[in-house]
Amino acid sequence: MTSIIYEHPLNEKVRTYLRVEYLFQQVTKLLPLETEWQQQGFFNSLFSLIEVLERNDVRPDLIKDVERCESALVNWSRHPSISDEMLQSMLQKAVRLQSDLLRCGKFATSLKEDKFLAPLRQRFFIPGGTCYFDLPQLQYWFSQPLAQRKKAAQDWLEQLSLVETAIAYVLTFIRERGQFQDLVAENGFFQSNTEQFELLRIEYSMEYQSYPTISGNRYRYAIRFMQLCDSLGRTTMDKAIPFKLACC
Repeated sequence: MTSIIYEHPLNEKVRTYLRVEYLFQQVTKLLPLETEWQQQGFFNSLFSLIEVLERNDVRPDLIKDVERCESALVNWSRHPSISDEMLQSMLQKAVRLQSDLLRCGKFATSLKEDKFLAPLRQRFFIPGGTCYFDLPQLQYWFSQPLAQRKKAAQDWLEQLSLVETAIAYVLTFIRERGQFQDLVAENGFFQSNTEQFELLRIEYSMEYQSYPTISGNRYRYAIRFMQLCDSLGRTTMDKAIPFKLACC
């Protein structure tokens, strides 16, 4: 039976990191721009990404987190079982990221001020606001050769490549801090202390036809497995659910 991994952030910083990662995955999937709906989806995801980065200045947190990653790598280098070649590659990447992050300004500023994107962005946040009579320039853009549209889209994303790379780097470190352990949610419920972890990762089988909801913070958390219900929308599970948990 298929298993699924569900991730839940335990602080606002990691919550923002995961949102940015998710939106980058969306724009990458939509980048082919081969249909009108892919193009609409691309702009919608791009503007959501700009909005998240505008509201949350992740640059200071990323600088600190990359520095922590570098310190951890230096400590690991003293362990004889760690591959020195891989370690050096990751250390070099951390040094480059720190240097680039220290030199750059706030993310997405240039995209926010882009003369073509700015009017589109305002309309994309209005339900039904992207009709062609509202945005004739968008219809014209959609009619351009595919290679030209892809080049423009790639140029926009290139301006965000540093934040994408830095967040992917930091999230990889956070995820690898935790090891999965087998647990059971009795009557669909489990709770514990977090010891100031930042991310919970839950792996469970779809055979139980349920999904986890999590409440908590960096000190304590609770997991409750729910199932869909036609009459109530959802309801709690009343049986034991085996699952794997990694605290990162």
